[in-house]
Amino acid sequence: MGLLYDSVAAGMWAYTNAAFDVQVLGERRFVLERGTLILSTHRRESDVPVICPPLYYGAAMWRNRGRTMSFAARDDMFLPGFFAGFPPGLSPRARRVLNPVSVGRFLPRVRVHPISSASVARASEVVRALPESSLTEVLPGEAVAALAARAAERQLPSPVHGRDVLSGDYVDVLWTAVTRDDVPALDDFWARRAARAAGDFRRLVEIVREGGILVVFPEGRPSPDGEIGPLRRGLSALVRRSQPSSVFPVGIAYDPLVRGRMRVLVAVGPRLDVPAGDVEKELLALLKRQTPLSVGQYVAHELLAGREPTDSGLREAGEEAMGEERPLDPDLRDADRRLVRLAEARVAAEERPHELPFLAREYASARE
Repeated sequence: MGLLYDSVAAGMWAYTNAAFDVQVLGERRFVLERGTLILSTHRRESDVPVICPPLYYGAAMWRNRGRTMSFAARDDMFLPGFFAGFPPGLSPRARRVLNPVSVGRFLPRVRVHPISSASVARASEVVRALPESSLTEVLPGEAVAALAARAAERQLPSPVHGRDVLSGDYVDVLWTAVTRDDVPALDDFWARRAARAAGDFRRLVEIVREGGILVVFPEGRPSPDGEIGPLRRGLSALVRRSQPSSVFPVGIAYDPLVRGRMRVLVAVGPRLDVPAGDVEKELLALLKRQTPLSVGQYVAHELLAGREPTDSGLREAGEEAMGEERPLDPDLRDADRRLVRLAEARVAAEERPHELPFLAREYASARE
């Protein structure tokens, strides 16, 4: 366990530092108490490898074996075909090759635990559970039509039963989410899923109550538009039942308006007491305040508001962030570096205008 855990942490460090310009803000060395709940904003699918090295090395987990992290993760990571069905933009050949690959059985070995929903599942889970059933009986009409269209597109026999679509040709279509309202007749399936969701939740509670350190992304998924929040239902129950000793916030901001590798700001800590009032409201406010100010956020916000970004405006945004005790890009503290970064971001905004809405919304959401 120790060697595997250490190897994964080292691999994440190597990947993120090759792919991104990572800037760690806040505490570089810290102690994570037993029973700590680490809460992180969720911006992109790369968030886990981005935050793990600062936490692992900051808390010296290779030495403090009794205080390593466990992770609450989306349950579809544990499903067969995750690497084939989930990522967008893969070629048909790549999906067929990756479809047999499954890492679900290995994830618990590095302390990754699923969070399941009682009322939402992937279409693939339904057809795997009921392979002999007619597709029209177990999937909503839109999904059945999409499967038929895929068969026609690839000149395959028209699928009739669940077993007919358990191949890489359909894996991305089957990654569609279905709800209990979409297929209400499957009482046994949804009852089993509800039981599993309850068991997953109990396991997360036990980890913290037994003194473990648990990492949770309370938003549940990467933000689709830059908004910070909302938080998933159940966070209050997790805090109430697990009774963590403290919370340890992590804020992430990606800045693609740069020259070279994308800049990533990771704000770590400090340790805080568990909120005593409205847990979800207070923790959402905490995560917003923990979101770092980036040059790209300011530039996008100004451009979409119809204003030209200026050095004085960027300086004022940095001073405001410092007044709010909000983390910020360290280049904003240096006048010369600030001018250089502003010029770079202005050029990059012309080249990558599709990045602006997300960044502008992130800037505004952090201040709401």
